[in-house]
Amino acid sequence: MTDRKLIVPAIAGVLGVSAIATAVEPTAAELREQIEALQAKVAKIEAKEASAAQQQATIQSVLNDAERRSQLLQAGGMTAGWNGKEFAIGSADGNFKLVPYFQFQFRGVANWADEAQADGDANTESGFEIRRMKAGLKGNAFSKDLTYDFNLAVNRNSGTPALEKAFVQYAFSDDWALKVGQWKDNVFHEETVSSTKQLAAERSLVNEELGGGLTDYVQGVSLVYTTDQLAAEIALTDGANSDNTNYLDQANANYGVSGRVEYKVFGDWKNYSDFTAMGNKEDLLVVGAGLNYTEAGDTKTVYHTVDAQYEVGQLGLYAAYVANWTDDGDNDDYTWGAIAQAGYMLDQNWEIFGRYGFLEEDSLNEITLGANYYWHGHNAKATIDLVILPDGSPSDTGLGYVASEDLQVVLRGQFQLAL
Repeated sequence: MTDRKLIVPAIAGVLGVSAIATAVEPTAAELREQIEALQAKVAKIEAKEASAAQQQATIQSVLNDAERRSQLLQAGGMTAGWNGKEFAIGSADGNFKLVPYFQFQFRGVANWADEAQADGDANTESGFEIRRMKAGLKGNAFSKDLTYDFNLAVNRNSGTPALEKAFVQYAFSDDWALKVGQWKDNVFHEETVSSTKQLAAERSLVNEELGGGLTDYVQGVSLVYTTDQLAAEIALTDGANSDNTNYLDQANANYGVSGRVEYKVFGDWKNYSDFTAMGNKEDLLVVGAGLNYTEAGDTKTVYHTVDAQYEVGQLGLYAAYVANWTDDGDNDDYTWGAIAQAGYMLDQNWEIFGRYGFLEEDSLNEITLGANYYWHGHNAKATIDLVILPDGSPSDTGLGYVASEDLQVVLRGQFQLAL
């Protein structure tokens, strides 16, 4: 009796479980769907693992290549990159260095000249020009003592490139060096300061008519002396403006001797390379004098100057006396001029400036007012200036002036990129 009571519920329980199991058992189609879903998930997982492995392999390949290149660079002892002022490639020991450099000046000019036309009417000219486009290489070779500087300049009228500067200099002691080749004659400071580092869009009319515009580039050999306080150079050349001529070409001069001496009262020489107080950490005072003696046939000319540059705080000042004496065997003539200029930094970017120039011959005056905006120092800057010539000017298209004996007003705007 007892056994029957136990067996009957057990049988009922087994049958109930069997019924439930039968009710929830999946069909063949459902099983296939589940299998396909599982296969898709596995495939995704395998794809991700393969992609990650491929990415890791690519990263490792790049790292290995960089490591190989780094080892080769170190093995070769080379350095390359931008140091904040220039891009240079060189050897780790400094014995070799190559610095490419470029200069681009784009200018717009508007010139109004009173009574400049044949009928006595005023004349207005305006337009754009690539005032300067230059490319060069400088650096040192085999030793830090052997330096070089070569560059070509593009003619603004024809676009034809021409050799401008090409010289090699060897420092045979701490103070003395020998220079050979073609360079800008070191007599007039305004001329030797790079066109990238002037205050105004152009150098002064005094410089162009009496000074560095006449001596320009020369060929020859010079002896250079430099200390912390004194800098001097004396050169034997083919004469003023003798660039790009061979030894038989006597069209410009028979020979020339030139020299310049500069004394730094206080300050840093690097601040003497431009006319602005931008970025100065200390005041500067330098006085200088230069002379060029050139013989061309029976004509003898002595170009000479004295000048001073003073920079204090945000203010930069410069003044110069410029003159030349000429004797052609029958007559002699002495002409002189003077310039004074000032620039003041309003902040880290903006600078205002003014310049006055006077030429004794024909009593010509040049008054210039303007402003500079420096994005990256002299490397990227914009200049705008207004020039007033009360007595006109000799023809000088490089400055934006035209031949005129009456009032002339010139507006110049310029953008400069120098690397």
